[in-house]
Amino acid sequence: MTTMRVARVLTNETCNQGCGFCSARRPVERPDFVRSAAVLARIDEALAKGTREVVLTGGEPTMRRDLAALVRHARARGAERVVLETNASLVTESLARALADAGLSVARVHVPAFGPEADGITRDEGGFSAALTGARALAAAGIPLEITTPVVRNNLDLVAAIPGGVRAANLPASRLLASIPVEAPDPATLAPLEGAARALERLDQAAREAGIPLSLDPGAAIPPCSFERPARLAHLYALNPGGVNRPGHERVPACGACVVSDRCPGVPRALLARETTSAFRPLTEDRVRRKLTVISSVREQIDRELVTRDVHRAPDGRLVPSHIVRIQFQCNQACDFCFVSTHLPAPEDEAVRRAILEIAHAGGVLQVSGGEPTLNGRLHAYVALAKREGAMAVELQTNAVRLGEPGRARELEEAGLDVAFVSLHGSRAEISDMITRAPGTFEKTARGLDALAQTKIRVRLNFVFCAPNLADFPDFVRLVAARWPAAEINVSVVGAFTDLVPRTESLIPRYTDLLPVMREGLGIARAAGIPVLGFESMCGIPLCLAPVDPRGFFDLAEIPSGHDGGEFVRAEACGRCELSARCFGLRRSYAELHGTSEARAIVRGAEIG
Repeated sequence: MTTMRVARVLTNETCNQGCGFCSARRPVERPDFVRSAAVLARIDEALAKGTREVVLTGGEPTMRRDLAALVRHARARGAERVVLETNASLVTESLARALADAGLSVARVHVPAFGPEADGITRDEGGFSAALTGARALAAAGIPLEITTPVVRNNLDLVAAIPGGVRAANLPASRLLASIPVEAPDPATLAPLEGAARALERLDQAAREAGIPLSLDPGAAIPPCSFERPARLAHLYALNPGGVNRPGHERVPACGACVVSDRCPGVPRALLARETTSAFRPLTEDRVRRKLTVISSVREQIDRELVTRDVHRAPDGRLVPSHIVRIQFQCNQACDFCFVSTHLPAPEDEAVRRAILEIAHAGGVLQVSGGEPTLNGRLHAYVALAKREGAMAVELQTNAVRLGEPGRARELEEAGLDVAFVSLHGSRAEISDMITRAPGTFEKTARGLDALAQTKIRVRLNFVFCAPNLADFPDFVRLVAARWPAAEINVSVVGAFTDLVPRTESLIPRYTDLLPVMREGLGIARAAGIPVLGFESMCGIPLCLAPVDPRGFFDLAEIPSGHDGGEFVRAEACGRCELSARCFGLRRSYAELHGTSEARAIVRGAEIG
C-alpha cells in the first residue's frame, strides 16, 4: 500500500487578520510568488511527487479571486483531496458554491476562540461574526467543515468553550484540529508547555462532551509525555516508526527509557529553547504505546478500518452480506480489549456514505460501529440513508452512554434503526467501569438501555468475557432479566488479533475457566426466557466448546474460504469434526497463549475426544 502524501501549497502570504503567533503572514505579497502561474506550478510540482492531498493555505487564500480555479486545477491534475485552510471571514455564498463546484473536499476554518473574544486574538473587529457566516455558507454549499484551533497564550482559558460553541451554533463540523505553535514572530504569544498541555486536556474533555472528534496537528504538536495522563490524550496522536526522524526535533534524556522512542521524533528544538528537559518524562506503559501508534499514514489507516466486509450466516444456511462501517473511531470508553484504532479522527462523511450505499444497495445488513458511533452527529442521518436505500437491517454497535439523553433513542427509532447491539461488560459499576476505564459510564449505559427499552428497537446486550469479569456472568444475566427482560444477550470472548490488545492471561481467560460460569448464566437465561446468541461468531468460542446443543450448528452456512483473514488456527481434533467448515476454530493469539488441547471433534450423534 502506498503512503498518502500530503502537500501544503501556499497560495499567498498576506491575510486580512493579524494573529500575533502567525509565522506565515507577510505585510505585502511578493508578485512572483503570488501570481497564478506560480501557484499552479507549485501544485503541479507537488502532484508530480505523488501527492494525493493538496492543502491550499496562506496567508488567507480567500483573498484570491482565482481560488476556485486553483481547486479545479488540482482536482483535474489528479489530487484525490483538496483542502482549504481559511479564517472564512471573507467567504460569501457565491464563493462557497464556486469552491464546491470546483471539487473542494474540506474547509478547515480557523477558530481561536468561540465568540467575540476571537476578535482580540485575530485583531479583526467583527471577524468572528463574519467567520461564522462564512462557515455556514461553506456548509450550505455541501463542503465538509473542520475547525482548526491553535493553543496559544491568550486563548488558554478559551479553547475549552469551542466544542460547545460549535454545537450550539449548529455548525456541522466533522472534527476539531488543534495545534500548539512553538515558533512565532512574537514569542510572547506562545503558550508555555504546561499551560498548553492543560488547555489541550480541557479541550479534549469538552470535545468528548460535545461529541466532536478532536485531532492534533502532527506538524504543530508537543510530545505525548507532556501530559499528566498520557493515556487519556493518546488518541490525539498517530505515531509510527517511520516518523522518528523529523526536522527541527531532538532527543532529551527521557527519550532513552521511553517505549515510543522508536516512533516519536522527540521535542521541537524551538520548544526546548524555552523549556527545561525536566518537563518531559519517559512513557513506560505498553498500553500507551499501542494507543499512540498508527500503521502507515492516518488516511490509509482510516481507509483500512472504515469497512469490514462480513457475512451473516443465517440458521437456514443462507449467507447474507453484512458490513461493519465505522463512522467514528474515538470513544468515550477505553476497554483494554478494544481492537479499534481509537486515536484516529472520524472518516469523512463522503467516504461513510459510499460505504453505507454499497451494503444498502446489496440488500444486506449494515452494522454502524466505531469507536463509539453516537459521538458522530450524523448518526441518525446515516441510519435513515441505509434504510431508505435498501438495507435489509441496520444495527448500531454502541455502549449506549449517550442514548439516555432526551430524545436520542427515539430519534434513532424514527430513523429506522432495527437493532441496538449494546456493550455492557458487568452487572455493576465497579466491574464495568474498571473494564471500560470510564468511571460513571455504567450508570449512563443503564439509562441508555432504559431509553431503548421504551422504543421498538430490538436490544442485544454484548457481554465480552475477559479475566476481570469472568465470575460475573450469572449476575449479569440476572440484571438483564430484572431490568431489560425483552433484551437478548450476545456472548463474546476477548481476542487479541491486533497489536492494540494485550496478549496476557490477566486479560484473556482459558475456555476451560469460563465455561462453568457461562453454563450457569445460560441456565438463568433459559429460565427467564432470554435468548443467548453469538457462539458461532468470530468473537464467540469454538463450536465444540459451546455449552449448548451442537445440533443447532449443523445447518449453519459454511464459512467462506479465507473469511477469517488468517486469524484462526485449527487443532488436531478439528480435522475429524463435522462442524469444522462452520466453525472458525481457535484464534491464533489464543492458541499461542493457551494452546489448542481444549478443542474436540463433534460428529452427528456422537462426540470424538
